[in-house]
Amino acid sequence: MKYGLTLLVLSLFTLVSNASDAPPKVDNDFAYLKPISVEEAPVAKTFDASSLDSDSDGVADRDDKCPNTQAGEKVDAHGCLLKEDSDNDGVPEADDKCPNTPEGRKVDNRGCELDSDNDGIVDSKDQCKNTIKDFIVDGYGCPQTATLKVNFEPAKYNVSKKLIDDLKSFALFLKENPGYQILLYGYTDSIGDKEANKKLSQNRANAVKDALSSYGIKNTRMTAIGRGEADPIADNMYKTGRAKNRRIEVELLQ
Repeated sequence: MKYGLTLLVLSLFTLVSNASDAPPKVDNDFAYLKPISVEEAPVAKTFDASSLDSDSDGVADRDDKCPNTQAGEKVDAHGCLLKEDSDNDGVPEADDKCPNTPEGRKVDNRGCELDSDNDGIVDSKDQCKNTIKDFIVDGYGCPQTATLKVNFEPAKYNVSKKLIDDLKSFALFLKENPGYQILLYGYTDSIGDKEANKKLSQNRANAVKDALSSYGIKNTRMTAIGRGEADPIADNMYKTGRAKNRRIEVELLQ
């Protein structure tokens, strides 16, 4: 009886031992793979200095010519404060001497309309471009009269080389404005006989007419008139005054 009980216990012990050594039943091929913990390595962000904008004006420091503007202020492409320009002529309000210039007009560095020929009439209103500077012009910039700076010697009527050079620009103006007829008035000072001075003044007017003719101005457009010592523009009592009176005046007729 004891022997049989002992044998039964040993058989059960062997069965249990063998069962514990047997591999467990698996449902798939990956049952023995343990999960591996994977941590994402931190990625270091590259610092881009080109995008730095220290004063927060919208212009990167590398392009900012005015790096200390305040946030919210209006700046140009260089990061500099935009100045008020109410008439949009490109000249800031503080420097604009003509603050109400019509839009689209060309202006100088003072914000005023250009007067290319310096005749006192701005280009937008000037109907006679390139007027000779010695001319008095009307409201349209068209020349009316001028006094040519002629330094005639006493009792002489020959035209100096300097005057001939000056007449070149006048002749060019006449070519560009063929509608003008020209009156050339010759004058003298009061020294000498009136009749002699009248003849001398005529010779002076003729000399200037010939000089203009040499530049291609037709004689039919020009009339030379001697006025003698009439209508002085300076005091004949003094040498400097007499020099001014020995002159040529030009009148243009349309």
